[in-house]
Amino acid sequence: MIPWSRLICLLILFAALSAAETKRVVIIKIDGVPHDVLERELARVNPATGKSSLPWMERVFAQDGTRMANFYVRAISLSAPSWSLLDTGHHLQIRGNAEFDRYTHHVYDYLNFFPFYLSYALSHEVDMPGVEVLDELGIPLLMDRFAYQNTYQSFQLYQRGVRWKTLKGGLEHHFSRSPRDLLDEWTMGFEVGSSVEEQEERELIASLGNPRIQYLDYFTGDYDHVAHLTPDVASQRLALQRIDGLIGRVWTAIQSTPEFPNTALIVVSDHGMNTVPGIYSQGYNLVDFFASRAGGAHHVVTDRHPMTEYKLKGLDPFVSDVITPSEESLYLKGEAHDYPTALLDLDGNERASVYLRNSDLNALHILLEDLGRAGIAAGARRVKVDAFLEIIHRHRAEWQATLDQLREELVALGRSIAEQKAQVAAEPKHWSAAQREQGLDKVARRLAFNLEARANQERRYSDYATSLAKLLAMSRTELEKHVPAIGEVIPKRAMGEANTVRDLQSYIIGPAANGGFATVNYFPLLAGIAVRNNVQPEVGSRPVDFIATRLPDDSVWLYGDENHQAIVFSRRDAAGALELRYLAMRCLRQRADGSVEYEPAELGAGFPLRLWEDRNLGVAESERDAWFAAWHSDVDWLRAVHKTRYSDGIIGLQEQFQREPVRAGLTGDAKLLARFEARRRRLAEPDFIIFANDHWNFNVRGFNPGGNHGALLRISTHSVLMFAGGESTGIPQHLVVDEPYDSLSFVPSVLDLMGMREDAARLPGRAIREILK
Repeated sequence: MIPWSRLICLLILFAALSAAETKRVVIIKIDGVPHDVLERELARVNPATGKSSLPWMERVFAQDGTRMANFYVRAISLSAPSWSLLDTGHHLQIRGNAEFDRYTHHVYDYLNFFPFYLSYALSHEVDMPGVEVLDELGIPLLMDRFAYQNTYQSFQLYQRGVRWKTLKGGLEHHFSRSPRDLLDEWTMGFEVGSSVEEQEERELIASLGNPRIQYLDYFTGDYDHVAHLTPDVASQRLALQRIDGLIGRVWTAIQSTPEFPNTALIVVSDHGMNTVPGIYSQGYNLVDFFASRAGGAHHVVTDRHPMTEYKLKGLDPFVSDVITPSEESLYLKGEAHDYPTALLDLDGNERASVYLRNSDLNALHILLEDLGRAGIAAGARRVKVDAFLEIIHRHRAEWQATLDQLREELVALGRSIAEQKAQVAAEPKHWSAAQREQGLDKVARRLAFNLEARANQERRYSDYATSLAKLLAMSRTELEKHVPAIGEVIPKRAMGEANTVRDLQSYIIGPAANGGFATVNYFPLLAGIAVRNNVQPEVGSRPVDFIATRLPDDSVWLYGDENHQAIVFSRRDAAGALELRYLAMRCLRQRADGSVEYEPAELGAGFPLRLWEDRNLGVAESERDAWFAAWHSDVDWLRAVHKTRYSDGIIGLQEQFQREPVRAGLTGDAKLLARFEARRRRLAEPDFIIFANDHWNFNVRGFNPGGNHGALLRISTHSVLMFAGGESTGIPQHLVVDEPYDSLSFVPSVLDLMGMREDAARLPGRAIREILK
C-alpha cells in the first residue's frame, strides 16, 4: 500500500499539474535564425547598457522561460519543407521550395507570394500553394485546430487567405508621413515590406486584447534576408535586435491582458544559416553545367530567371517557369519550349533538386527523329524500329500498370468533380458579416478553387495518359507504314517516369556517331566538378559534397566518389517505430533487373556525412564498429549525432526521401483519390539531390554572399526554440534543455501545452516533456 503521506503528496502534485493550463499561445516565427548566433548575441554584453545585446530575450526566455539547446530541422534546412513540419507536426510531404510534376510540368512555387495575392484578388485562390497541397492530402495546420474566429495569422508561407486591411493599413501608415520623409526614402528605396510587418504587429497586439483569440502567430523574415546578404556580425546583430524589440513589445502587451497567466509565448526558427564572419558564400552555376555538352546539353527549367545578365524580366515577380535553352543540344535544338529535359530547384542554395527527363524517353525521341528522316536505309530502319520496340517491351508491364491505375483514378476524380460542382452551386451567393467572421465565405471559395484545380488535373493527367496509351499501342507494322508525330507519343513538357540509378549511371543525352546513344554517368561527373580560381582559403575548390538518391527498397544512397559511398537503410520495428542503419560501401551499380550490387567498405574517414571521424559523435571509438553494424531508433541516432558536423543528417535524409503509404481502411473512390494524391506527391520528387560543400551554393538567381542554408550541416539545421508563459502555463523558468529534439516535436508540444493531448498523441513526434512538468 502507498503510505498516506506519500498519497497526499501525490494528490497535491496531481492537483498542481492539473491546474497548469495554457489557454492561449502566441508564436513568433523567426525565419532562418541560427541557434548559435542567437546564443552568441544573448551572451554579449552591450557596453552602452551593461545588459545583453538582446535584453528582452534574456529576460523573457533566459531568466523567465525555457530554451532548447538542441533543436534541429528534421529534414533539409529549407524554408518550405521546414515550416511544413513546424506548422503541421506531420511527416514531410513538401520537399523543396519549388517542386515540379513529372507528368504535367506543373510548378509548385511555394515561396512566391505575388501570384497568390493576385489570384486571391481575382477570387481564383484562397491559400498559399503549400496549404493547398496539405489540404489535398488532408493534413491540417496547427492553426486549423482552433476555430477560425479564434485565430490570428500573419503573412507567411503556410498562409490561409489574405487580410487586405493589413496591406491597406500598412500602406496608409507608411505614406502618412511627411513629404520630406517620403522623398528621402524614395531616394534610398521604399521599405513597404517593413510597413506591412509593422501593421501586422499592431494587429497582433490588438488581437491580444480580444479574449476570444486562442492562437496567434507572427512571421518575420528580417534576419534571413540580412544574413543571406552579408556575413557582417553588426548587421546580423541589428536584425536580431529588431526581433528582440518585437518580442519585448509583444511580451509587454501579453502581460497587460487578463489572459496573461494562461498565455504561452513561443519563439521558433525553421532552420539555421551557414554564415561565418569573414567568409563569403561562393556560387556555382548548375544551369550552365546542365546546359553544356559535358553536363548533358539540356534545355533547363528553373522557377526564377538566372542572374546571367541584368535584365528587367528578371524582376518579374509572377514567373515560376523559366527556360534556359542549351546552345549545344544534341537533338533538340530550337525545341526548348516544348521539350525541356532538366528541371532544377535551386532555391535553398546549399542543395539543388534535379529532375531529368526519363532516359528512355530521350532514346525513344531520338529514334523517332531518325525514323522520320527521309532516305534512311531499310536495314538501318529495321535496327531502329527494333530498338524502339525493345524499349517499349522492357517498360510495358510497368507503363501499362501505371496507365490502368491512372485511368481508374481519373474516373474517380471525374465523379468527385461532379459531386463538388453540386456543392459549389449550392453555396450562398452572399455572406453575412457573422458568416464572414467565421470564415465560411473562405470555405466556399476554397471549395470552388479546389473544383477548378481538380478539373485542371483531370485534363492534364488525361492528356498524359492518352500519350502513354498511344506509345504502348505502337507496333512494328505501324512504325514501318507511318512514323507518328513525336508530340503524339512523347508528351511535351513532360519528364516521364523517374530515372533509376541505372538510368542515371548511363543517362542518354543524344545520338552517338556510331548510331547508338551518347551517355553520361551523373554521379562521378557531378562529384568531380572543380573550380580553378578560388580566392578564399576557407572554401574548397569542389562545389559538390555528395549526391543523394533513392534506391528501389526506398533506402537512400549517398555518393561521395566511387570509393566513398553509403546507404541509409530504414525499417519499422514490431511496434512500428522507425529504425535506421548507416552502411559504408563503394562502387554501387544497379543491374538491369533493378537490384543493386556494391562492394563492402571499411568505415573510416571521408564517407558521406563524415560520421566516423567526427570527434563529437556520441559513440566511443571502441564501440563504433558495433554501433554502425546495428539498427538504432531515430531518437538514439539523434542523441548520438546531433553535435556532429552534419547534426541529424542521417535522420533528415530518411525524412526527405521517405514515402508515407496510402491511408489504410479506405474503400471505393476515397481509396482511388488517396492513391491519386500519393501519386502526385511521388511525381513531384526529384531524381536526385546535390548537396553543396561548406560555403558553396547553387543559387544562380543571385549567389548570396552572406550565407545560405538547405544542406544538412549543423550550422544550417540547428534552430531556435524558446518558451515562456504566465504562471498557470507551468512552463519552467531559467531552464536550458539539453535533450535533442527535432521539428516534429514542435506541434505535439504546443498541443500538449494547450491540453489537446489526444491530438498530440496521434502525431509522430515526441512532445518536449521538459516544458510539461
